[in-house]
Amino acid sequence: MKKEDMAMKKFLAVILALVFALSGMSVMAFAADKDKAQAPLCTLNKDGNAVNWFGGEDGEYYFFISDSDFAGKYTVTVNASGDVYLDGAKLEGNTFVLGSAEGTITSGGVDYKYHVVCTAKLPAVYITTESGSMDAVHADKSYKEAGTIRIYNEKGKTEYDGALDYIKGRGNSSWEMAKKPYNIKIAKKTNLFGMGKSKKWSLIANYSDNSHLRNAAVYYAAQQIGLDYTPKFVFCDVYTNGDYQGVYLLITRIEADSKRVDVANLDDVNEEIAIAASGNEDLDMDSLPQGGAYGRFAGLIEGTKKWVEIPEAPEGYTVDNTGGYILEMELANRYYGEKSGFVTTRSQPITMKSPEYASQAQMEYISDLYQRFEDAVFAGNGRNALGEHYTDIADLESLAKYYMISEWCSNMDSGLTSTYFYKPEGADSKLFAGPVWDYDIAFGNNKGTRYGCDYNNPEEFTVCFGRQYRNTVFGKLDVDYKPTVYNRLCRRPEFVEACRRLWDAGIGDKLAETAAEYIFNMSRTIKASAVADGIRWNIYGTCDAAKVAENYEVAAAYLEDFATARTRFLDVNLGRVQVQGKVKDQLPAGLRNFLVRVNNLFEAFIVNFKLINK
Repeated sequence: MKKEDMAMKKFLAVILALVFALSGMSVMAFAADKDKAQAPLCTLNKDGNAVNWFGGEDGEYYFFISDSDFAGKYTVTVNASGDVYLDGAKLEGNTFVLGSAEGTITSGGVDYKYHVVCTAKLPAVYITTESGSMDAVHADKSYKEAGTIRIYNEKGKTEYDGALDYIKGRGNSSWEMAKKPYNIKIAKKTNLFGMGKSKKWSLIANYSDNSHLRNAAVYYAAQQIGLDYTPKFVFCDVYTNGDYQGVYLLITRIEADSKRVDVANLDDVNEEIAIAASGNEDLDMDSLPQGGAYGRFAGLIEGTKKWVEIPEAPEGYTVDNTGGYILEMELANRYYGEKSGFVTTRSQPITMKSPEYASQAQMEYISDLYQRFEDAVFAGNGRNALGEHYTDIADLESLAKYYMISEWCSNMDSGLTSTYFYKPEGADSKLFAGPVWDYDIAFGNNKGTRYGCDYNNPEEFTVCFGRQYRNTVFGKLDVDYKPTVYNRLCRRPEFVEACRRLWDAGIGDKLAETAAEYIFNMSRTIKASAVADGIRWNIYGTCDAAKVAENYEVAAAYLEDFATARTRFLDVNLGRVQVQGKVKDQLPAGLRNFLVRVNNLFEAFIVNFKLINK
């Protein structure tokens, strides 16, 4: 190639580079100009509540309202300076009456297309925080913000209109998701939707469940089969500071209360004693020191306990430490954040939901009782060293019902986390399984296998092969090959017989009805709100309402089919649960044993060098 040709090619390359650079700059400049075009805030007045439009992933805007007959009923205010146009016609006062399901607002020379999306005729919750924002709540799960709250039933009648003591975050893995779950406390005990008077409620987001129905199906089924203290719930649309957040479950919380879990409230007793002993009526229970093994690694150390140093009760005060207790099986990394709890000799962390601030005496009592139960379950003859059969300590029927519900929905968490027991007061009272809680990853909504169990296969036992999902020095690794309590219960012939007997006595029919009728009917009831939720959170990668609706129908049908197939499978195989399947190690045996030894050495180091509470 000639030198002249080489030089010409270099010259052309330089010119082309400059052209591309300049064109790129113009594109970026255009993009920047477009970004500068701030969309106006458009707010619709709905029954005295402000509803802001939402900017979708498609660049268009959406009003989410429940009234399909909306034309002429609602005024929209466009918060923008300068002239504003609706479908080319100039607006007077920057307001207009909502007439059609879609239109175009022009502000600052930029067009903004909007759509009206009608939700289902569900109850609605409107929350306004004092700051006018949810930023602080979303930044810190423990942060509480006050405000006001209005709650309406499906007919638009008021259930509650007043002060909101607080809204705060809740959940564990669900809190890390885009659509947040919340705990709320209203200022006055109110019997919302006939679910019993209370100030404290939860709003469950169901973000990981495209059907929105898994939790509801289990709660409905548990109520039908007679599992005591099953949470009550209603579906509702939730708005915060005028922003539509989607469809939620407004649900009763698991707490010691005559309308929730009817056991003695030891937290009230302990607080009364602490105040009397200190003489400080404004005493904050969080200010009391912890005792026992409460440090970062406490959840890893077998046989440890932690409690709150409740002052000795003054003369005249008595405490019945035989009840009531609400216990939750938990993961070791979550155990650290709780005030009271214990770790069994088989490595299962148990946190105290009530009393949250347990005394040492209370912790000694309930940890001993549960340990005796666990020892008996794991013994070859079902009896612990004291000769107690596990059915002497825990109620067999509730254990069987809880297991059948868990196995029916193939819930990976059952026996690992979000698994509850409660004990009423009285030396002769037993432990009871329940209430049920947290099933968003059930019914084939869990990816992958664990110990050879495919949780997405409706024709395979899963919960009966459950192994502890224990956090270790290596993080979330299944290095410890330790069965859950329900794993071992399923090897007890009297337990399996009880399951079969209860199933044939009507539980099977109740679960079949839930699968075939309740899921189908409820999916139709909430469909419009599920579609609105899908657009709001871009669940299916589209804002096209018709496509979102198609995807939702597929998600609901999958759940219905899975639950139906699951019911048929258990109807045939439930009595043979203890001999079904083969449990597989998650790791090669040599590697697992090595990791176990290393982890145990680490735990011994923590204990021997007294680092347990660091």
